[in-house]
Amino acid sequence: MKKSGVVILLSFLVFTGKIFAQQKYGHINSNDILVVMPEYKQLNSTLDNRKKQYAAQLQNMYKDYQQKTKEVNEYGAAMMEAVREERLKEIDSLQQGISGFQEAADAEIQKMQLKLMKPLNDKYLKIVKGVAKENGYAYIFDLASGAVVYYPENSGDVTDLVKKKMGLN
Repeated sequence: MKKSGVVILLSFLVFTGKIFAQQKYGHINSNDILVVMPEYKQLNSTLDNRKKQYAAQLQNMYKDYQQKTKEVNEYGAAMMEAVREERLKEIDSLQQGISGFQEAADAEIQKMQLKLMKPLNDKYLKIVKGVAKENGYAYIFDLASGAVVYYPENSGDVTDLVKKKMGLN
């Protein structure tokens, strides 16, 4: 009886060892791939051009703000009270406009970057998926993002089991 238990245990270990030995895991660094893609270089060029346009507009706004601030600092004491107050309101309005423009420009750049990156990411992930399937990888991890960029779609998902164990539907 003791011998049959040992034989069964050894058989189980050999069988499970073969199952786990068949799974291959790989890793990739998406940054190393993206920086050499011609599309990525074009994307960066497009974003840089847009950033330069916004920077030029912002520079003009700053010049106007600085000019009006200098004028109030130099001649404020000699100005009529109503004129000086109006100039201070203009300066405050310019300052708010600069802040608003800068926030809007940053948001626009981020939105544009996401839009331009989507086709690159789709292309990259499609190629990774093909390489993984061709070479028998079960999972591929991205070292740059810490994410899993490839996994088998139909196996290994224990979400429903965890929900059931937690009493969730």
